[in-house]
Amino acid sequence: MKPKETIRLGVVIGSAVFLAVFACSLVLGFQLKERLGGSLRSELRRDLLLNSQMLQEKPVIRNDFHSLQSMAERIGRALDIRATIIDIRGNLLGDSSLPYEKLRMAENHLGRPEVQQALKSGFGEDSRFSRTTGMKMLYMAVPLGSPQPYAVLRFAKTLYDFGIFGSGVENDLEKLLPLMLVLSMLAGIAIAHGVSMPLKRLSRIAEKRTRGDMSGEVPSKSNELTASIARALSVMSDEIRSRRWSGEWYQAAFSGIREAVIVTDADGDIILVNPAASRIFHIEGAMLKSRPLSSLADRTLRELLEKVHRERATLLKEEIPLVTGKGARIMQVSTMPIIRDETFEGIVFVLNDITKLRTLERMRRDFVSSVSHELRTPLSSIRGYTETLLEGAIDDKEHAVRFLQIILRESEQLTALVNDVLDLSKIESGRIEYHFTAVDLGETVRKSLVMLRQQIDEKGIRLEVMMPDELPKVLGDPAYLEIAVRNILDNAVKYVDLHDGRIRVRAFLCGENVHLEVQDNGIGISQQDLGRIFERFYRVDKARSRQSGGTGLGLSIVKHIMLAHRGNVEVRSRLNQGSVFSLILPVASDKA
Repeated sequence: MKPKETIRLGVVIGSAVFLAVFACSLVLGFQLKERLGGSLRSELRRDLLLNSQMLQEKPVIRNDFHSLQSMAERIGRALDIRATIIDIRGNLLGDSSLPYEKLRMAENHLGRPEVQQALKSGFGEDSRFSRTTGMKMLYMAVPLGSPQPYAVLRFAKTLYDFGIFGSGVENDLEKLLPLMLVLSMLAGIAIAHGVSMPLKRLSRIAEKRTRGDMSGEVPSKSNELTASIARALSVMSDEIRSRRWSGEWYQAAFSGIREAVIVTDADGDIILVNPAASRIFHIEGAMLKSRPLSSLADRTLRELLEKVHRERATLLKEEIPLVTGKGARIMQVSTMPIIRDETFEGIVFVLNDITKLRTLERMRRDFVSSVSHELRTPLSSIRGYTETLLEGAIDDKEHAVRFLQIILRESEQLTALVNDVLDLSKIESGRIEYHFTAVDLGETVRKSLVMLRQQIDEKGIRLEVMMPDELPKVLGDPAYLEIAVRNILDNAVKYVDLHDGRIRVRAFLCGENVHLEVQDNGIGISQQDLGRIFERFYRVDKARSRQSGGTGLGLSIVKHIMLAHRGNVEVRSRLNQGSVFSLILPVASDKA
């Protein structure tokens, strides 16, 4: 609670205290006036009765007007009142407020209410304005004489005497009002400060809780005013800690799940998405944030969620194609409705990206199919020629030698195929340990050409090699780099025409990489085949490849070797105009 608020509360409390004290003062003053008035009336009546008894015990001479006047004056002076003696006809016999000479001229008092009451009931009282004294007076009268009264004794006292105390009280209250107001304000501020201190502590703790700061303990010793608030704040703090821990646990658990998890509520709105779902489907916002299904970009996914939510269906590993930020994917969808106390509260969707798994399965099927096909052709040829020899052709020396040469060539093809499959398997599995060092690319090219010299000479290929002497060394494994270079050169030799083939090999530095280009004037590659030539067992010209002993795995091996060398392989080609294969390798550092 801020100081201004404390002062404002103190002013309110002080005002309430002031009004309460002021009201009590007014009530007390009124009660004092009433009691004083009653006391004065009782005293006046007592004096009246006492003097009437004294007059009755010592009778005066009824016709001695001087004595009656003198007696009225003595009583009036002694009691500070107006004393009047009136005969039963209403004439004044004596009056302390009038001189003796004016008694005869005074107005007849027989009609006065107090006189009439005194003659009838033995006591009379009345309050009225006196024309004789010019003031408002309280009159009390009793009869004199028994059993037949001969006169009436009347006392009168001005009502000013009754109001003077009340006026004094009112004057005192007016003087005390500023002091009462100041004291009330100070008391109110003191009370407000005492009340606000524990409230301030509770307020500071509550503000820390709203910011997620759980430090500090709720005061256990509080007054009755703040005890319930402190208990509620303590319970709330424990609940926040529990929910915060649960929320952090859930977030950590959901964040660690690689499957996409989407949770909807009973209205069909998304209330939870884990990071995997946000990343795959580009769902913006926090994990625990409500958003409509329309926020999903993929129409197929949106329609699936709407359908499942509408039918409250349970799916188990149903596969659907979706378009995500990574392109077309195959998702395995499982759903589980949330039912609590027989009330539907939403659905949990779990989507697992099985695109890679299905791709691997397809590749495995293709691989098995391709290997089976590649094995079937040479095995069929070997079996056929073997059966022919066994059926008698072995005795025909000319045909037998030719058949055996074909069988040898097909077995060599099988051996090359098996070796390539094993090499590719080791390269793809990452079981090969590469030994990177600085490699002279020119020397690697010369070694590869030496191994292919016989095929080059047999086909009459014109070979042009341009390897600059200043070409920097590249970073690579010498053995596997030689395999990649030899496969590229072997591929060029196979696909050029007999006696009309041309192959040009050149290398040059481009930035931080060395480019090795192998250009031929062979059959070329069509645009539709360019994207697949690095696939396993893919051949542009299957007949020519088998005739030349190709396995269909050479370029795939080259691609994996270049990726392991943090390089790349590129191809440019036009059908019937030749091809250019480029090996791109990083330059070796001085420390390599």
